[in-house]
Amino acid sequence: MSYIVGLDIGGTKCAACLGSSEGDVFDRREIETDPGEQPESVLGRLCEHAKSILRDRNVPIQSLKGLGVSCGGPLDSATGMILSPPNLPLWVEVPAGDILRREFPDIKVALENDANATALAEWKFGAGRGTVNMLYLTMGTGIGCGMILDGRLYHGTNDLAGEAGHQTILLNGPVCKCGKKGCLEALSSGPAIARLAQDSLHYGRGKQLVAKAGGKPANITAKHVVECAKEGDAFSIRILEEAGFYMGVGLSNLIQILNPEKIVLGTIAVHAGDLILNPIRNTLKEYTWARSLYVCEVVPAALGDRAQDLAAIALI
Repeated sequence: MSYIVGLDIGGTKCAACLGSSEGDVFDRREIETDPGEQPESVLGRLCEHAKSILRDRNVPIQSLKGLGVSCGGPLDSATGMILSPPNLPLWVEVPAGDILRREFPDIKVALENDANATALAEWKFGAGRGTVNMLYLTMGTGIGCGMILDGRLYHGTNDLAGEAGHQTILLNGPVCKCGKKGCLEALSSGPAIARLAQDSLHYGRGKQLVAKAGGKPANITAKHVVECAKEGDAFSIRILEEAGFYMGVGLSNLIQILNPEKIVLGTIAVHAGDLILNPIRNTLKEYTWARSLYVCEVVPAALGDRAQDLAAIALI
């Protein structure tokens, strides 16, 4: 069996785990992300947790196949440099690869942005198994995308391929956090769904949703919208249909350009299921060439809570 250490670096939590090349996760240790803690300190703590797991499992460091790191981008996967993730304000030009190689000498270290890493995990262990051309898109706080093309992860010229969430869908639409207007992320992400619901509350609509948010419209989240839609609330169902329409337009663009055989959708698509997948699929029928759509299946992600651990492991 080949052992692999995986590190997941996120804006709210970080984790170290021990897994295998077969997709097992044997142990993990999690820490809360302190936005004021220096990156070198966070990496040091994660390394100590990883080494503790190895000791507890009687796995010598020298026997590791490698160490994979999944982190929010932008980053440089070739050099192992974390550049400036928006949710990690102190992580600016952090030489994570060099730091980790000092802690784990002679061990292969691979670093990828979290969307690419999760794409690899779903491709190797999850909903994308057996495909050659697959796209994975998150539908959470943002919309990230990882692309497996011709059986390989596609990076682009300088590691910026896959920014599908920042394609312009609606000219003069809502402002995205990237500064552009009408991005897919500003129309179909979790915060976008919450904003759409809040903006549509006039004329007495959305009472069930407001009640779900404790009577405070400003507290409405995408989670509340999904919960109310599952309970049959017509207002919340329409909000998901609108978000699904825009997501369908974005996916249609990707299908027309890349001709994938499968698109795997994470986060909200997993929790909402057909409430958002059906509007996406219906939109694809309207905006995508039939021959391209015929060979492309749109499915929810399969790895669930294991996704972030397996994302780091899949890099090795």
